[in-house]
Amino acid sequence: MDPTLDELAGAIDLFGGLSREELVRGFEDISARMGDHIDIEVLNLRIDEAIEKYYLVEMASRELLVVGPAALPELPEGGEDLPHLILVGMREIDMEEVEKSVRERIGREVEIVISKKDRNQMESLLDVCYDLEMWMGMNVEDIRKRLEEKMDQITDGEK
Repeated sequence: MDPTLDELAGAIDLFGGLSREELVRGFEDISARMGDHIDIEVLNLRIDEAIEKYYLVEMASRELLVVGPAALPELPEGGEDLPHLILVGMREIDMEEVEKSVRERIGREVEIVISKKDRNQMESLLDVCYDLEMWMGMNVEDIRKRLEEKMDQITDGEK
């Protein structure tokens, strides 16, 4: 079993938020139920990728993962059994805390890609900004404009 990034988000969406350990255990259990094998190391790398690409967001204060702005959550095969396998209820998620965490993270990443003058990464972060605005109405206009200005400067400097 090799879940997609959207399937990781779908599993988390059932509960509002899960710890990494709960998510891994849930995929181990549904994999075993299906008579399949899941490589835990690969699964953890996939979770890292989901976080990196904003499919999942880490809430440091609660050590939970929640669905991120880039995700289109879908249940993995066998996912309907997850509520019976991961014995936690629906978790209340403080969306203001999620927004703060995402804003801090994207702010740090913007500074890094601007210092590197990495236009491709700037474009990726610009896409994330649009996702954030659609996802939870998050106002990231300041970050978006800064990226756009720096991208224009890089483009103008190349001419």
